Amino acid sequence: MTFRDHLAVGLALAMMLMAGPGAARQAAVPSSLSAVDREVGRILTGAQVPGAALVVIEDGQIVLQSQYGVVNRSTGEPVTDQTVFRAGSISKSFTAIGVMMLVEDGRLRLDQPLADLVPEAAIHNRWEETDPVRLVDVLQHTAGLNDIAYRHYLIEGRDIELAEAVRLYGPYRSRWRSGTRTSYSNAGPVLAGRALEIAAGEPFDAFMARRLTGPLGMTSASWRMTPAIAGRLSRSYRAGDLVEERFMDIPGRPSGSLNVTAADLARLPLLMLGRGTLEGVTYFSAATADRIETPGDNDTARAGLAYGYALGNVANTQGRVVFHGHDGSIDGFVATYAYAPSIGAAYVLMANSGAEEVLDAARLVRRYLERDQPVPAVVAQPVTAAEREAWGGQYQTVTPRQQLLAAVIGLTQWEGAVFEGDTLRFKSRQWSHVGKGQFQAEGDAGPSIAFVQTAGGVLIQGGEGAHRRISLLEMTAKQAGILLFGATLVGIGIHAAIWLPSAILGRLRSRGGLAPLLVPAVAMVFSAAAILTPLILLQTGDLTILGQPSIPGWAAFAVSLAAPLSVLVALGVVIRADRSTRWPTRLFGFWYAGISAVVCVYLAVHGWIGLQIWNA
Repeated sequence: MTFRDHLAVGLALAMMLMAGPGAARQAAVPSSLSAVDREVGRILTGAQVPGAALVVIEDGQIVLQSQYGVVNRSTGEPVTDQTVFRAGSISKSFTAIGVMMLVEDGRLRLDQPLADLVPEAAIHNRWEETDPVRLVDVLQHTAGLNDIAYRHYLIEGRDIELAEAVRLYGPYRSRWRSGTRTSYSNAGPVLAGRALEIAAGEPFDAFMARRLTGPLGMTSASWRMTPAIAGRLSRSYRAGDLVEERFMDIPGRPSGSLNVTAADLARLPLLMLGRGTLEGVTYFSAATADRIETPGDNDTARAGLAYGYALGNVANTQGRVVFHGHDGSIDGFVATYAYAPSIGAAYVLMANSGAEEVLDAARLVRRYLERDQPVPAVVAQPVTAAEREAWGGQYQTVTPRQQLLAAVIGLTQWEGAVFEGDTLRFKSRQWSHVGKGQFQAEGDAGPSIAFVQTAGGVLIQGGEGAHRRISLLEMTAKQAGILLFGATLVGIGIHAAIWLPSAILGRLRSRGGLAPLLVPAVAMVFSAAAILTPLILLQTGDLTILGQPSIPGWAAFAVSLAAPLSVLVALGVVIRADRSTRWPTRLFGFWYAGISAVVCVYLAVHGWIGLQIWNA
């Protein structure tokens, strides 16, 4: 998946197949399949999505196949049922199924350490003796791995084999004990795919074709650009300005390279609805289907939650029934599939633009499929005064996809958990306590968060990550620090307007000179630049800057080193200032240098000093 696609589609913050309530969630439910067809077309047209394909399934049968728009804006060639789209991270669902087929064969175990299965990965894990990274951890994103670095998004190579891809996507490091917190990482499924092909004794894509996509009749399924699909593959376009995107044949195939038609992709939810059996052929057992859908042996399961990120499969409770599936995006394509075993319904939607409205259209289809189901009834349990006291407060995520962002999250992102009697308000939604610290949002089909007491404090545990409760003192200190830093920068500007003219006129010589003020002020400017420069680069989403050495990238690196060096120089200048230096000058100099020193220490702790952003 490309970095730009993560930004465009919003998968960088959530991997739920239908992340949060959207515009389509509030729209009227279509009354018929033809109305669904018209409304999806209207949404896509309004979002300037060039082309898309939809498959709708009810009672385990395909009841609607529709195509919209064009595969090529220049030629006007229409989308047909033979058009191939890119499925992106939906590839992870296939990888997990392939692994589980080998588990059923007795050739793999989910609890096997990756060090035994893929020794070349060399995962740095300081808890290896007690908590090794296991095969299950890289499938359900509980290995603590960072998401792939920006440079990894630029790796392409149709002929790069998976063994080499494992090396290219490294290094690998666990940020916490494996088998605990969930944090989405594109690196994990690459390792799982390599474990699969070692156990199978054949290349990953050959195994998938022989055991899964081939027998399923998914004739268009391909993990690389091949002559067979080249003429059927849609062009793709950037959301908004509709600039055509470049196809990248990524070597991390198990994580995101699947190319397939919507009709062929629909075989996957049909298989899952059949609990591993389709058209009389059993591919895996019903017990395996249940395991694929259910988080296990991680903090989500230990919190008592049945829904979340499992084995290449995400459960979404935000509706009348629980849907399972996955989203995906790559090179301007976006795709989603979801299915609800309780009602035998499913859908697939694939598009050649990363517009967020594609997922709005998917939510509309979901609402149609669950239209006859009753609104979920919640049997609320009381929340005691002690629980309100322990659980209420401000929370921050402790599971960022990129640890680089922890520095920003730690200072700027707060989520309030507020109790009004027994009702919890969190993330702009109302939640009811259903017992054992678990909460179910209004209108949802099941609980999706739980309060957990740990040695480090209270966590809000969700299916895709966790938030920690922060103290009022910590939050106040951080907010005060930000205000103080900003006010000091403004003060430097005002102060400089006074002492720079005085210095030019020679009036500061009798007061100790310019250096005790100028050098600490420069240190402040460098410390601010060490924060702002990487943030500006990240906002561009430009991989020519983020994914490889570049002039802006090297400038950010230089600034991050200049900041602490300037602080040391500033402290030395102020300490060694001439005796004639007046105390206000010394005070301001120490103040500027001291604030800059605190900023640099914070940045150093979070890896921003000496930051080479293309390696982050």
